[in-house]
Amino acid sequence: MHAFALLLTFALLVPAASAPSTSSPSSSPSVPSPLAPPSTTGWATILRTYTTADGGFRYAALHAHAEHRALLDAYVRAIGAAEPSRWTRDEQLAFYLDAYNALTVHAVVTRWPLRSVMDAPGFFDRIEHRVAGRAMTLNHLENEVIRAGFRDPRIHFAVNCASASCPPLHREPFTAQRDLSATLDRLTRAFVRRSTRVTNDAVRVSKLFEWFAADFEPRGGVRAFVASQLDEPAASQVRDESRTLRHATYDWAANARE
Repeated sequence: MHAFALLLTFALLVPAASAPSTSSPSSSPSVPSPLAPPSTTGWATILRTYTTADGGFRYAALHAHAEHRALLDAYVRAIGAAEPSRWTRDEQLAFYLDAYNALTVHAVVTRWPLRSVMDAPGFFDRIEHRVAGRAMTLNHLENEVIRAGFRDPRIHFAVNCASASCPPLHREPFTAQRDLSATLDRLTRAFVRRSTRVTNDAVRVSKLFEWFAADFEPRGGVRAFVASQLDEPAASQVRDESRTLRHATYDWAANARE
């Protein structure tokens, strides 16, 4: 009788001990909670490995590397599952900037080879991506989420559209843990200095300043903003309204490198 009871007890205990956990994925230490910003470790690997010092990106190399493509796929899924509503403002902005850039790279690599994003119909305005639980295009993410939500003109120099005239892709993830504002300042200054040309009668600036001129009005307008990023005498020359303000032709060729 005692032996039967012992066997019965053992039989009842074995399934309980071997049953799989029913805890939610977010409670597992290997799967980050959507209530926290997603890990950017995989995205950091992509950036370190495939961005180039001259502002290019090695799309073909990433396309050929299955393990790194899996890292990018995983980060894209994390972007879709994120829940940013409880994060700080800087955490949200860093997330959305990285999301835009990662989704752009992912969209190019998925369609590789691609000479220009303009060769992919609806690349910005029809192809949808999942961001924080919502389906949206890259245009919606940039204009309705980032621009409208944060109203910071420096974001134009932090998002990359995979094209030759775009500001370079930042070579590490954005983060609120380091000074995000200082990072945006640095990227803005570098791009404006590189892309602005001053002659005796004209100032030529990026086409971004024509498309998004209204975003710079709170900073005094395009001339004042551009001048604030330059040293003298170039700053005063830009402010001089006798010089015609011109906008460079935008080169939509892919910023691809070998």
